[in-house]
Amino acid sequence: SYKNIYRELEQNIKTADAVEDLRWFRANQGPGMSMNWPQFEEWSADLNRTLSRREKKKASDGVTLTGINQTGDQVSQPNKHSSSYEKNQSYPTDWSDEESNNPFSSTDANGDTNPFDEDTSPAMEVRVRALYDYEGQEQDELSFKAGDELTKMENEDEQGWCKGRLDNGQVGLYPANYVEPI
Repeated sequence: SYKNIYRELEQNIKTADAVEDLRWFRANQGPGMSMNWPQFEEWSADLNRTLSRREKKKASDGVTLTGINQTGDQVSQPNKHSSSYEKNQSYPTDWSDEESNNPFSSTDANGDTNPFDEDTSPAMEVRVRALYDYEGQEQDELSFKAGDELTKMENEDEQGWCKGRLDNGQVGLYPANYVEPI
């Protein structure tokens, strides 16, 4: 059975024609293959005409085109054909931007506060003692030795890190399982 497999392989290799294979690839997969490029239509003045009053008043099931402007023209007047829905519709008043839990509604006119900053109240701060040495790997990480005391400023996040402050005032992150409460 191996002889038959090798015989067929040898026969296929001998019948292969590199020039014909390259020609087929160029026509079907390469730069010579046929493309379905978009077809452009010539511009016509008929497309730029405005609709007559009769066409504007005619009821339709879908969207009605009420005006066409040439490129470069700027419409400075309000649309004369705006619907009475926009003018006479009463909008619901059950929503408001003045929600008490909206972080963007602030009485701070200068924008000095960041609504995304988390509040760190002093009541949250807890003194902890390092169980192991830790050398910070990133700029925002604290480094400490076993036995050092620091202040835990926030609870552990989902990845196991806490925000803390060393006695020298440096604030940063540290692994939560490296410390114990005092």
